[in-house]
Amino acid sequence: MEATQVSERVYADTSGEGKGNIGAIELPNYAIVIDSTVSTQTANAFRKSLESKIEPPISKLILTHYHLDHVCGIPVFRDCSIIASEPYRKLRKTAKYQPTLTFEKSLVLKDEDLVVEIVHARGHTEDSSYIYLPQEKTLFSGDLIFAKSFFYAGDRTFNPEKWLDVLKHFSTMEIETIVPGHGPLCDLEEVETYTNFFEATSSTMEELVKKGMSKKKAVKSKSFPDFYVEYREGIRELALANWYDFYSREG
Repeated sequence: MEATQVSERVYADTSGEGKGNIGAIELPNYAIVIDSTVSTQTANAFRKSLESKIEPPISKLILTHYHLDHVCGIPVFRDCSIIASEPYRKLRKTAKYQPTLTFEKSLVLKDEDLVVEIVHARGHTEDSSYIYLPQEKTLFSGDLIFAKSFFYAGDRTFNPEKWLDVLKHFSTMEIETIVPGHGPLCDLEEVETYTNFFEATSSTMEELVKKGMSKKKAVKSKSFPDFYVEYREGIRELALANWYDFYSREG
């Protein structure tokens, strides 16, 4: 694991070694780590790499959501404040390490003339959040973006409409670099690709549900647009099944 410098104040490891990506923001007086990978071994390797390259101490860990590939390295940062959206507590209520600070809609961290914006978005999961550093036009999307790959949408709290809302919002923001939850660094072109797929898939699935098509037939339908290849077999059908369930409940 390597803390590779992305911009003046942003570092990340998107190699895939940690299963989920991990990033960091170096502020004048302290540093923030974003997500903690799938294990204490990979989290510790990233922390050591980061600390060899920055001067301020690491004092905060932000969790974009509760999935294990983003939180299992938390013990490496137990000396830090742990920040997550309020629904995280419910989704990880039996976990040993709980957030020391939660927020409902958004939270702004300030250090001298710099700000870090943390926003609860939902979509991928009920607790999904993104982090934005406006001074460097850099976005940490969490798993709202799986760059160059079909995404995971198998969580029980998956909400395609909220996910689409935040994708559309990203398009209105000043963004030059995105550190995704998985995959390589990307930009707003990736957001456009995701937005187009979500719009078409939601519209098609809603129509199939209204027509009374069974879930088994719906997930096998050829009506859905092409997208990236699956990072694991079955991910696409799992997503479509969850999409079907969402519109069945909504209807």
